[in-house]
Amino acid sequence: MQRRKSFPHYEFLNEIINLKTAPVFLIIGQEFYLKDKVQKALIGKFTTPGSEDFDLITFYGDNCETENVIEQLEMIPFMSKHRIIILKNFDNLQVSGKNLIAEYVSNPVNSSILILTVEKLDERSKAAKVINEKAISIICRAPYNAEDIARWLRNELKEKKYEMDNDSINLFANSIETDYLIAANELEKLIIYTKNTGKITIEDVKESVGKSKTDSVFDLQNALGNRNLKQALQVLENMLENNESAVFIITMLTRFFSQLWKIEALQKKNISDSEITNRYLPEVYSKFRSDYLRYAKNYKARSIRKAFSLLLQADIDSKSLNTKEEIILETLIYNLCKSQE
Repeated sequence: MQRRKSFPHYEFLNEIINLKTAPVFLIIGQEFYLKDKVQKALIGKFTTPGSEDFDLITFYGDNCETENVIEQLEMIPFMSKHRIIILKNFDNLQVSGKNLIAEYVSNPVNSSILILTVEKLDERSKAAKVINEKAISIICRAPYNAEDIARWLRNELKEKKYEMDNDSINLFANSIETDYLIAANELEKLIIYTKNTGKITIEDVKESVGKSKTDSVFDLQNALGNRNLKQALQVLENMLENNESAVFIITMLTRFFSQLWKIEALQKKNISDSEITNRYLPEVYSKFRSDYLRYAKNYKARSIRKAFSLLLQADIDSKSLNTKEEIILETLIYNLCKSQE
């Protein structure tokens, strides 16, 4: 695998089990979901469990001193075989910073692994030429068509040990937006819908996914995060018209408020926003972490505790009452938006 210098994401992820260490990896593209997935795969491959707090450091090109990045790369691993330094948004560094990184890449430390993420590399620059020569590049492009979604789905099913036949896979791929994040959301919904049975049938896809090219649970989370009741109810109405299940909506909203709870607790410990986004929100895609920090300001601890009570009651009601799911969920959304200190 090391003989090649560039891989599409799916080839890289399929072959990562055979991957040997390399001093520099370049994750390139505008597909945030895939970039996070590749990054997590590299971390899982090269870190020792329990060593993350000592031998895994993340920097952002928007607001870091490049000298600090080099200093961390030159340190000896504390608990793991390798020290992993992630530099996100490398393309946002100043030219001097990019050149400093390129200088390091020309003569890297054997016990460190540098992971760079960029949207686009300026191929004309001196730094880009050095990095392209030395790094293993993983290309994370957005899906072009349903065929790309189907290929992604087959890989995910293998990883999650789930079964779907070709007809079910093709229906899934053609029933959603050509977007990996939406696809991941829809697959998670299917897993919840099938109660972790290990198999998804074409009937499950028809019932759970259908034509999902409308508002998503992420739109609902955004509306709730902004306490925009009118928008939240409109999104909910569109989701219900699209046959979204109450169980899925409640599950995802519980995860959403759990993240806000975590942020609120970390802020009480005087942990900075930059450290929270860099270290403590791995479940949230990097593209949306700053939004979560903003949403957390709209929900203090007492409001979040009340939100959990509301979500629990809605879950119980949806499983035990004869009341329409629409009424249960509309009441839930209203109370979540209106809950105050």
